[in-house]
Amino acid sequence: MGIQKFILKDRILNTESEKRKIILGAYLILMYICIDVFFFIVNLFNEQGLPESLLVGVLISTSCLLLLRWGKVDAAIIIHLVRCNGFAFYFCVIDFDPLLTGGYLYFVPSSLGALAVFGYRERWKGIGFTLLSFSLFMIAIFDPQQFNPNEAHFYLIVSFMIVLIIGILIVIFFDRMVTSSEEKILTKNSELIKTNKELDRFVYSASHDLRAPLTSMSGLIQLAQRDSAQIPDYLLMMQERVTVMDNYIKEIVEYSRNARLEVLYHEVVLKPLVQELVNALKYSTDISKVQMDVQIDDTLTLKTDESRLRVILNNLISNGFKYQDFTKPNPYLRVNAEIQNKHCHIKISDNGIGIRKEHQIKIFNMFYRANDTVAGSGLGLFIAKETADKLNGRITFESDYGEGTTFTVSLPVNN
Repeated sequence: MGIQKFILKDRILNTESEKRKIILGAYLILMYICIDVFFFIVNLFNEQGLPESLLVGVLISTSCLLLLRWGKVDAAIIIHLVRCNGFAFYFCVIDFDPLLTGGYLYFVPSSLGALAVFGYRERWKGIGFTLLSFSLFMIAIFDPQQFNPNEAHFYLIVSFMIVLIIGILIVIFFDRMVTSSEEKILTKNSELIKTNKELDRFVYSASHDLRAPLTSMSGLIQLAQRDSAQIPDYLLMMQERVTVMDNYIKEIVEYSRNARLEVLYHEVVLKPLVQELVNALKYSTDISKVQMDVQIDDTLTLKTDESRLRVILNNLISNGFKYQDFTKPNPYLRVNAEIQNKHCHIKISDNGIGIRKEHQIKIFNMFYRANDTVAGSGLGLFIAKETADKLNGRITFESDYGEGTTFTVSLPVNN
């Protein structure tokens, strides 16, 4: 924790991988400082030693540690790795027998350290430094005259290559696992944040929208108790409130089912489904003045979840009826579909009241209502979009206020 506090200070990092890169870089630098200090002390008692060169290494590494603390992460790590490779090469060249003293072994932590610090996301930087380490190793050690199967030199070079390659593969493999796990955690966290926000909005709005019909019915009951002559009218108004609450509860159930139930794919013939939804809406909506036109090929079929597709189309078609402009001479609602680029594009068009520009960016938000003159919960389009997302599809729209709206549902033909 001490080194982390020193290096990170009060910095706020965007990802865990960025933090890991900084901390691993710091430990790599500290490790080499300790090595330099150790050999500095050893070389004080060695007549042929070069302790001053090791002090230079300590100064460079200390500078890199400070750069890391100041936020110059890539600069600090790159300078340090160049220093590691440079010093390993220098001591191999000046050593009377680097194969005997083992100076060449310092190319291994230099290369593997680079891979570990840069990680899977920046693996090409790590691989670049690994190639640098191997190239310097070959320049310093390789002797073509001794490179044959009868010489120990051959087996040392080959063994070094094998160990280095195995080390590289292990580092990349484990870092990839860590990266993959981190991405899954980040995805889950973002989903949880989204769910919590939706839950907060849901609790706030649902408590209001569920209580409103109950409050209205309570008031109507009190009025009926005082004025028995108006009881039929009051009962009719209570029935309307019950219908509003029932529709609202249905939407909540649809949202819950979409969020938790597995997607079940099977073949769905589109036209009968659309006609069934239109016929069902005739009993709950006054559409006698609306010209209904369904232009879908009788054989058009897609592989999808029928119950979810039903929810999407029911919301969009009912909105097409709900937001009609009956002041126009020929109000209409048209549904057509075609297959293009392995996707089924279903269009629901009307010449109703349309959507104002300022509302268009928000209409898919939970509980957002772009029109206060028509009763609704503000959940319909939100649920339709969430359901389309679940089916690997999307919903787009075009609307001119006062002219009408066209919603397009695009779903894969085969899942």
